[in-house]
Amino acid sequence: MIDYSAFTLTSGGDFDLLGVHYLQNINDWLAFGVGASAPIAGGNYGGFFAADVTLHAQRDIGRNFFVNAGLAVGAGAGGASVNGIRRLSGEGFYTRAYAGIGYHFRRFSAGVNYARVAIAGSELNDSTLNFFVQVPFSFAVGRFGDAGQVLTSDEFRAPQHQNIISLQFNHVQQINPTGLYQGTIGFASTQFTHFHTPNVYSYFGVDIGATGLLWYNQAHGGIGGRVALGRNVNLYAQLGIGSGGWVTDTIDTGPGFIIYPKVTLEYLWGNGVGTTLSAGYFYAPFGTSRNWTVGVGLNYHLSHPERRGGGVLAGAEYTLRGIRLHTFGRVTSPIFYNGRESEGLTMVALQADYMLNDRWYLAGQIAAATNAFRGFAGYAEGFFGAGWQTRPFAGGRLQGYAQVLYGLNDVGVDPAREVGALLYPSIGVNYYLNERVSIYGQLGATISLGRYMNASMTNSWRNTSIGLGMTYRFSLPTRS
Repeated sequence: MIDYSAFTLTSGGDFDLLGVHYLQNINDWLAFGVGASAPIAGGNYGGFFAADVTLHAQRDIGRNFFVNAGLAVGAGAGGASVNGIRRLSGEGFYTRAYAGIGYHFRRFSAGVNYARVAIAGSELNDSTLNFFVQVPFSFAVGRFGDAGQVLTSDEFRAPQHQNIISLQFNHVQQINPTGLYQGTIGFASTQFTHFHTPNVYSYFGVDIGATGLLWYNQAHGGIGGRVALGRNVNLYAQLGIGSGGWVTDTIDTGPGFIIYPKVTLEYLWGNGVGTTLSAGYFYAPFGTSRNWTVGVGLNYHLSHPERRGGGVLAGAEYTLRGIRLHTFGRVTSPIFYNGRESEGLTMVALQADYMLNDRWYLAGQIAAATNAFRGFAGYAEGFFGAGWQTRPFAGGRLQGYAQVLYGLNDVGVDPAREVGALLYPSIGVNYYLNERVSIYGQLGATISLGRYMNASMTNSWRNTSIGLGMTYRFSLPTRS
């Protein structure tokens, strides 16, 4: 679901949000999901970003009309300047409630809602009309318990065209920067690509600042095409639009709108894995930010290469890979930051697990605070790592796990305050309600490693946390 709203801030200024949400049906009228929203053209708040979890209800009322309503809660932060974060973002707790009517067309649905959007203690607190488009889609999934089984393409509705997951590191060189930050930025980038024909695709990507200007963020999507230069060599060209920035006086993206053309050269090594080299140029037409990018990365093709003219390879083999998605709240103890105790944080977290076998898995987690840290909203954490789980016990209802994750946090407004890398070990349990859904619990501790890895860094960070939420689990057929 894509939606757009324009607001008037309590200060009288303009603001807008473009939202993208993925909603998974629970039954024929109720869905849950996750999403993100960012400004495009209203005001001067490039870099504002809100993430939420959403509960969405929808009922057909006849003649292709339907009614819908929803509630989303999460975290949001950004501003025109560092001090402006306090005004626009308040405490950072983001809420959105909406209700309205829509119409089913042949391939999509569209409609209008009346929406109330607010961030606690901020200038964003307004009711407005919200215009939305829904695009339904389906994909083949298996039972989580069947992970590891091998299928042939004729045993299920195999993908007719490819899907690719890409991971990249991109070096960003600013061109004649006018903002307060004039250095380079290193992006950790991820992209999902879906082909509609053998060589035409659409994509959605997210870039996060991992070096230089930490936690710069942008999201973008668009269309592209592929040309085969050889048996194992492909050239991709794409054009994306989206929103991004940090705070406006640091990186001037104006209201946030960006345009991002990019080309990528891929060499396929086999079994769906390819290495990539890329070059791009992204700019903010309503701001002054202009940037070159070069990157290296990996592509993972989820489905088998097609024959010329489309269709999948007959008899192609797929392995079911277990996937778990955890959505949960995390509450920390008081935080010891540079020897001084600060109040704890309440965070909304999303973690994805990719099963390597029945015991070991890879994990990635991102969490955003719904309250301010030392007066500034927008605290966030991101981690990657690995975990191990027990065999199910207590009649198959319970399963314990332990994991170690490594990542970064965003302690705010000044690079001199950064604490460097974080280590996040945790233990927990899943209580299975049925084959797909479980209650998820987590107990962890976070400690900074920066002062041990960099002699010039003296900052430190330490706290414990407890988390509780829900897990949705399934398996995806991926190429063997």
